[in-house]
Amino acid sequence: MTGLDIAQYSALIIFAVNTLLMGAMTVFKAMHRRRMRLHDLRRSSYVSLLSRHLAFDHCTDPITARIAQDPAFLDALIDVRHALAGPEIDTLEEIVARHGVVQRQVERLRSPFPLGRRLRAAVALAEIGDESAAPVLIEALDDREPEIRIQAARGLGRIRWTPAIDPIVWRLGSEIPWVRLRYSDTLASFGTSATWPLLAYVKINHRHEIEGPKLALRTIAQIEDRDAIQPILEVLDESTNTEIRIAAIEALGELRALEALPALRSLVHSAIWELRAKSVSALGRIGDSSSIPLLREGIKDDNWWVRRNSAAALSHLPGGVAILQEIAISASDEFAADAAAEALALAGETVPIEAESADGQSHHPRLLLIRTAVSEVQT
Repeated sequence: MTGLDIAQYSALIIFAVNTLLMGAMTVFKAMHRRRMRLHDLRRSSYVSLLSRHLAFDHCTDPITARIAQDPAFLDALIDVRHALAGPEIDTLEEIVARHGVVQRQVERLRSPFPLGRRLRAAVALAEIGDESAAPVLIEALDDREPEIRIQAARGLGRIRWTPAIDPIVWRLGSEIPWVRLRYSDTLASFGTSATWPLLAYVKINHRHEIEGPKLALRTIAQIEDRDAIQPILEVLDESTNTEIRIAAIEALGELRALEALPALRSLVHSAIWELRAKSVSALGRIGDSSSIPLLREGIKDDNWWVRRNSAAALSHLPGGVAILQEIAISASDEFAADAAAEALALAGETVPIEAESADGQSHHPRLLLIRTAVSEVQT
């Protein structure tokens, strides 16, 4: 057999194998589509079945063991759970308990493999939001898979299981960034119940941790509990870490803490430019007009970010736009004028009409800068 013959036979075999693989893939896709169609049909029928049980106290339509173990029934339960509020949730929880839905998902979550089934079980427990799953969800906070840890925390948040707050808070410092952020979302969903555990964590750990306390402070700001203002001020005063102090400043700004004005005003003169930049932003968010002189001074700061943040803060205060217009047009400090022009552009503002020439067109280079910036923002 010549080399040409071998090459031809090889090409023919490769073609045949590829044809078989493509055929098999087409068949598998068709089977998958059919399976998903049937799944969706069963899911719709189960939603109707559950709706009848919720609407009528003595509904006789049976939920058999086969139905209760169908993955489509689990999806239908989750769909119905999302649509319910009030006493109907209790009725659905009775159905869930009667048919052992939670227990089956718990067994799957505790099984060592496969990962896909374990993850689906964690998501199902989080979505169903049944209190009986709380102990296993607490266990799952230490699971080897990050996504399962996230779903466990989410489920505990959905059922408002307050004993879970401390275990979640004290894992902020040891978790990977993605999980840590999702834990923050869960803690915020607990509302003010999470405020004091978060504050305790910050007070104890801010001297030897950074990422955990930073995120805890930002979570407190999300919760918007004004009782946290004084403890945050204490952290701001006690901490020597710039990143944690920045997180405290941001939290005070988010909380619109008038009590923080003296501390923030003193930080406007800090030797650390990051603290100056964050302090002027916080003053703008708090919105007290007595901060205008400091912010006007901040536009002349040596650091670009401080100038930029001071101008942006002024744009949010009563009378601040007029001050920015004045600085943009007539300031001898080119850097301050640029910062004011940018802030006006971002705020969608322009210059007073009296600053224009008689023909209605401005030929002043700074006014042209503002007009160009405004048109770019609007575009």
